[in-house]
Amino acid sequence: MQATLTRLGSKLPFREAIEEVWYSHQTAVAEATCRRVTYRHGQAAEALVNLEVARLEKEGLDEQPGPEKLLISADGSFIRLTSGEWREVKGLAVGEFETEYKAPGAVGQVKTKKLSYFTRSYQVRDFETYALAELARRGFDQAATVVAVNDGAKWLQSFIDYHCPKAVRILDFAHALGHIAEAGKAVLGETNPDFKPWFEHCAHQLKHEPPQRTLAELALLQPKAKREEQAAVLHGTQAYLQHRLEMIDYPYFQRRGYPIGSGSVESAHKQVVQRRLKGAGMRWAAHHVDPLLALRDLLSNGRWNEGWRDIVAFQQQQQREKLQRRALAKQPLPTSPATSTACEETGLPPKIAYALDRIPATPSKKKRDPKDHPWRRGLWPTKESWRWSK
Repeated sequence: MQATLTRLGSKLPFREAIEEVWYSHQTAVAEATCRRVTYRHGQAAEALVNLEVARLEKEGLDEQPGPEKLLISADGSFIRLTSGEWREVKGLAVGEFETEYKAPGAVGQVKTKKLSYFTRSYQVRDFETYALAELARRGFDQAATVVAVNDGAKWLQSFIDYHCPKAVRILDFAHALGHIAEAGKAVLGETNPDFKPWFEHCAHQLKHEPPQRTLAELALLQPKAKREEQAAVLHGTQAYLQHRLEMIDYPYFQRRGYPIGSGSVESAHKQVVQRRLKGAGMRWAAHHVDPLLALRDLLSNGRWNEGWRDIVAFQQQQQREKLQRRALAKQPLPTSPATSTACEETGLPPKIAYALDRIPATPSKKKRDPKDHPWRRGLWPTKESWRWSK
């Protein structure tokens, strides 16, 4: 029953979830009970991810084969809190891509498959840290080619600096077009009949010709910028694209079979976040957002059964440890040379030293130490992070 309540509570509004429980189990459950059960198990799911990251940072990544081509894309969306403010939920999409041909001689289309997601409302540094669990599960450090398609936000580029500094960086094509359209509307005017053919020409040129030609096309607008506001918008667009010139070479990326759009992370926002947390009139307490997102990740990644077993085992372990602590507090401890020595060396109370002495040793696993990752060497910010301050 708790598994049913948690699964339905992470998919539906709690009032609808208890209605489904009544029709499927003929059992009346209070809405507050469904809410409490869902959040409790969501907290366990979130804690398991954080513990896995702590293990990886301490022991190194598990040695496993990686995919041939891996796509990493991240972005943010906003939800409403009970306080009235908007909180950004950061999402990461990881998938494998390949070029498909519908017919012999046809133009190939890049398709992304086996998508998985990690979503949290953490601050940027915490999101970078705990996203390691999903990246490691997908074998990002062993992938032959890693392609990062994102918009030009500074925190997104820093995210790639932190995890995959050698990844192929691509500026989302629609995002680049948006900047070009902004410059054209500012100088020509959106209602100007010359704007639409100009923008269509720029879009085709950006996708199929070297990016320097698009920048030259923007330079031709300078004589038409009569006001300072128009010139400022045009200059900002030129500087933005010039600073990311290597990331907008879309003809080269397409020849290599790389994706040039960030639709995968856009689907993450719709599938993971908005379907449950952005309904009509919905507002959320800040401390309830991430536990629910942890459950949503399990559902969207197709790992619910595995995740539920881990949640149950984690909560049972917590309960056993709680009972053991109570039992140790009530019973006198046997004196032994080992316990006495541990107390003297560590300065811990006898009960804690005795309990630590009874913890069995964990068998060691074969690990691989990725020395070129900043989180292993403690180097932050990376040498590349300064590039994204413009």
